[in-house]
Amino acid sequence: MTRLSVSVILFISFVLFSFAAMAQSEDDSRIVHIQTSKFKAALGDDMDAFGDMLRRQAEILNKDSRLLSFRILRHNWGADSRDFVLVSEFKNMADLEAFYNDMNSLLEEAMGKEQMDKDNEMWGKYIGMHSDEVYAEVPGTRK
Repeated sequence: MTRLSVSVILFISFVLFSFAAMAQSEDDSRIVHIQTSKFKAALGDDMDAFGDMLRRQAEILNKDSRLLSFRILRHNWGADSRDFVLVSEFKNMADLEAFYNDMNSLLEEAMGKEQMDKDNEMWGKYIGMHSDEVYAEVPGTRK
């Protein structure tokens, strides 16, 4: 019973401390959007073209000041080598929403509709399962 009481007290303290920390430094916390996908087919001959597409789109999107940081991750080690992850960091939820509302027009303006259609076709050919999660950073934990 004592262990349970101590565990409950520690948990409640952690939750209260976390909310207090968030309230004190809300301006410093970040919103992180994680998009997880799985390749549904091996890239084969399209490997270079797929990489070029990712770099071209990242170059365009990285110019937007609302996007604080952006990473594209490929599976390196572990059980499922099909994993493909995009990590985007924003100052707040409003910036995330505005960025994604504008993203297609930013890409189309920079690349043209024809190139965007080709990229979308390649994306659909190789990328299968997809999920989106949005996380709020716990203030005071960043390195």
